[in-house]
Amino acid sequence: MNLLDLLDSRATQYNQKALLMTDDRTYSYADFKSSALDIAYALVNAGVKHGDKVAIIIESYDAFFASLFAVWMAGATAVPLNVSLSQNDLQSLIDRSKSSLLLYEDTKFEGFTIDKKTKIDEIEKTEIQVPLSPLADSDIAVIMFTSGTTGIPKGVVQTFFSQTENAYLTCEKLGLGEEDRVFINTPPYFTSGLCHFTTMLNAGGSLVGSKGFVFGKDLLTKMEQTGSTGFGGAPAHLVRVVSTMEEPYTNPKINFWMSSGDHLPKNIIERAAAILPHVRLFNVYGLTEVSGRFCILRPEFTQTKHGSVGTPIGDMTATVVDADGNPAAPGEIGEINANGNLVFEAYLDMPELTEKAKGPYGFRTGDFGYMDADGFVFVEGRKDDIFKRGGEKVSTNKIKQVLLDLDLFKDVAVVAKDDMLMGKVPVACVVMKDDTSFNRMTILKALRGKIEDTHIPAKIIQLDEIPRTGSGKAIMAKLREIVEE
Repeated sequence: MNLLDLLDSRATQYNQKALLMTDDRTYSYADFKSSALDIAYALVNAGVKHGDKVAIIIESYDAFFASLFAVWMAGATAVPLNVSLSQNDLQSLIDRSKSSLLLYEDTKFEGFTIDKKTKIDEIEKTEIQVPLSPLADSDIAVIMFTSGTTGIPKGVVQTFFSQTENAYLTCEKLGLGEEDRVFINTPPYFTSGLCHFTTMLNAGGSLVGSKGFVFGKDLLTKMEQTGSTGFGGAPAHLVRVVSTMEEPYTNPKINFWMSSGDHLPKNIIERAAAILPHVRLFNVYGLTEVSGRFCILRPEFTQTKHGSVGTPIGDMTATVVDADGNPAAPGEIGEINANGNLVFEAYLDMPELTEKAKGPYGFRTGDFGYMDADGFVFVEGRKDDIFKRGGEKVSTNKIKQVLLDLDLFKDVAVVAKDDMLMGKVPVACVVMKDDTSFNRMTILKALRGKIEDTHIPAKIIQLDEIPRTGSGKAIMAKLREIVEE
């Protein structure tokens, strides 16, 4: 049963049960289906045909998700775009995707050059139900442009099957059901935000989408007020909750926490166990190229497999490939490859890059790490996160872990900088806690004996905040600019 069939079934089965809650309104399953249909009819009346591409520049959760499903109902391909990009960048992505219509929300997006534009709040409910030609499983459902943390965004082409299957498998692995309600801050136009919604639809549960970061006990209070049972976000979200609380939070209603997008430090896992004793912590490794989730570490393995992102979902497989292109031995670091029926079709209009990204063991993720003898995946970082300093291998993730263990910082990122003598050296960017002051020598002294000398940062830079995407990933290109300056 694909996502559209599932919505039909759920709208009948649950009808007035809440599917989506925003800061302004609650949508039942039936309300949501009705809203999506109104937009779908408007799209068809505007000339959208099966296989066309529709760009979506919408920030609000309700309008975005209804528009997404409407595009699918009309048989078209959705092209969600990041509203925070510049007008020039957005126009470039609209042109690259060859979108024929733009669905937008804010009047500042009216000036784009495109055949047709439709402002979402000007679509009216219609009793005239034109014929729809919804997507089939093999049709292209989404072109997701990567967030561009390391370079030019790539358009990841995904089928409707992969969208549906990833939501089903994620729901199964997390053990979610109709009583669950997940709270998110992640923008809906990111892969993670989209996946949260489709996963909760699959579960028969509901999603709360709230704009802006909320910290510490305030976040838990807001979750209580909305009846949420769990949270989905990046490690930065969990850090900002457990590091600002002293007493354990004991409301059993909130019982799961899903962390994805970056490495989850050991001290935060331990702190979360003390501050949120009733909360089951899931560590998740996701990729846009597999329509969302790839590996999930369940709570029962949090301590025994610390640092792991778990095992692949469904029939997906992970293979760590060494420098010679062969499967690596357990514990040996290499590039993580993802294989299975969720792997993306192609990068939009980039055949050479697509061919380079796929090999005999599947999609070359660009992430490096290892697998243990039990098949659990451990991510060490991107290619640039593991480098040689004077001939000795260095891991930026290891440095970040030890820095966070010092309990001096709100946030940390580590990048590799070119060096004439050593090849590359690590540079740490840190955000101090409110009750601590920045002193480079104190930090370096604290690191001695806790990490190899080769991993001691060559430079430590204090920042007001680490630049991150809306999904919580550090924006490495901006950090490198800061380090070079």
